[in-house]
This record gives sequence, C-alpha cells and structure tokens, in this order.
Amino acid sequence: MRWGKAGWPWLCLFLVGCATPTPRADTPCFSCDEQRVVRIVPLATFPSNDRERRFQHPVNRSQAEWETVLRGVMVRSTHSPLLGPSYQGVTEPLFLDTEVLALGSALQQAFQQVTKQEAVVFATARATDEGPAQVTSGAWFIEAGRIHLRLANCRIGVTMPSIRRQIWIDPLFAQAGTFYEPVPGNRQALVRKPSGEGGLFRPDPVELVIDDSERREAPASAAPEGTPTVPAPSSLEERLAVLKHLHDRGLITDEEYRLKKQQLLERL
Repeated sequence: MRWGKAGWPWLCLFLVGCATPTPRADTPCFSCDEQRVVRIVPLATFPSNDRERRFQHPVNRSQAEWETVLRGVMVRSTHSPLLGPSYQGVTEPLFLDTEVLALGSALQQAFQQVTKQEAVVFATARATDEGPAQVTSGAWFIEAGRIHLRLANCRIGVTMPSIRRQIWIDPLFAQAGTFYEPVPGNRQALVRKPSGEGGLFRPDPVELVIDDSERREAPASAAPEGTPTVPAPSSLEERLAVLKHLHDRGLITDEEYRLKKQQLLERL
C-alpha cells in the first residue's frame, strides 16, 4: 500500500493508539491537570531492555532538594536551517520557577511512595506567545545513588490535541521534532538510551544522570552562637511571590496556598 502525504498523520495516530499503554486506574497521581501530570508507573511500562533494572526507591528527599535538582537542569535550542550552518542557542533552565515549585512538591510526595520496581513519570505544558504550547515529558528514577532524568520530549511544540492526550497518558511516548537538548552541568552526565522498541515514531530518549551526593552530604557550616538562622529575604520573597502567582492563576487550591505559605513563614 502506498501512502500519500495526507495519509501519514493518520498512520501516526493509529500507531500511537496501538503502542501507548493505558494507565491503571489505581496508579497514584500527585499532580494531574491540563498543565502538568506527575504519577507513579510500574517498570513494565518502560522499554523492554529496562525492565530488569531495580531502582533505589523509595527515597526521602525534601521539596527544597528536588527544587534544587530541577533548577540545575539546563537545555539549549538547536537549529539546522536549510541554508547556512547549524547553530545552538543559549543555555537556559529547562523549568520555569512556577514549574519548579509545582514539580518539586509532587516529586517529594511521589518518591516517598514509589517502589524499586516503579518510576515517576511527568509531563508539563508551557504556554508561549510565538506558537503552540511547549511540552516536556519523561521519567525520574534513582539508580546507584544517582538521579536519572529520562527526557522523552524536551519543549516540543504540540498542536494536535490527540498527541497532547497521548503524552499525558504515556509521558515516555517520544515525538520527533525536538529542537532542545539537555546541557550537562557539574556532576552531570548525558547518555542516550536505546529504546529497545524500534519503530520510526519512537526516537531514543535522552537520559541526564545527576550526582548530587556531594551536595546532600556536605555538612552545613556552623553559624556563630547567637546568630539567627533566617533565610535570605530575597529568596523567601521570591518563593512567596511564585506561590501567590500559582494561587492567583488557580493552579493550586486555597488550602494548598495556605499550607505552603505557612511552611515558608515557619522557616523564619
């Protein structure tokens, strides 16, 4: 059978529907709305060559620790014009402050419950003025004492609602056409993992391995006796401003806003 150009999108949607697993009804979900999703999935949903791995779960990391990890993930755009040489954009954080706050809270809760035969998947959508929403998705897990971020999609522009739904169902479903790539920083490494699934429409995911053991184990410097341990005003003000922004946009409830604000003020 020969397919014209108009037939390929329908073929893609057909293959997406056949290849994407349906999440279990009892799958724990820690952030599920139109802007982001964070939930636990069994290792059986991973590519076949990953299913023998055993992760070091659960783990007890604070929300602040997860926020630090999220802020340390950097990316840059890549451009390959038809005319002229390829070039790369500036290095910038992958996640916005609002995304860091929301994902940090969800990851803290998820990793307290995830088992060694499960991982935490996520997807987040960012509205843009230039075009369609940018979607980032993938999975988090901890292996050999290191945090792994497997990026299936990195700021891809999604115009088709059906593709957006499929990524929300299966955040490891990779779409072609990603124009951003992770940039490893200090104590980070970048590896490309063969999907093990083959197929034209499942590109190999990129995995960022983060070693934050040095930061977690570093002892806090002792303050002189009588010195008040008050967080930097600018840091606290920024966190409160981000929290209010989330509440004003309706992304968190009144109760969540009240509890988180109380937690931040208790650090004074």
